Amino acid sequence: MLKMIELPYPLNALEPYYSSQTLELHYKILYKGYVDNTNKTQEELKKAREQNDFSNIKCLEKNLSFFGSGIILHELFFENMGPAVPTEPDTKLMEQIIKDFGSYDAFKNQFTEASKAVEASRLVYFSMDSKVEQVRDFAM
Repeated sequence: MLKMIELPYPLNALEPYYSSQTLELHYKILYKGYVDNTNKTQEELKKAREQNDFSNIKCLEKNLSFFGSGIILHELFFENMGPAVPTEPDTKLMEQIIKDFGSYDAFKNQFTEASKAVEASRLVYFSMDSKVEQVRDFAM
């Protein structure tokens, strides 16, 4: 049974950039819902295996993927955000951003526009893909 992680900071720690109300919504409602629904889906999958009844397997697997990814993305957010974060990337990451996007401002612009375009409670994040040595932004 999955359990929610504890926030490593108080709900108001990200203000003024991220309101305590928004963080509370993401932590206490959305993230909790993903954890609860993942646990519920895992119980339903266990029951399906015990009864050898996989008539609803497509729905269960889809739910497990959706709710599970919601947990992962929220935990990434919670664990990587916090007060007193640097305003610019370290040298190695900055060099890669400039290589991949042309400039730091171009990266910020693309990231900002991608953030504006996401739907519902999804996220935008960026990642350094070490396999291809490239910084990428992802809208989830």
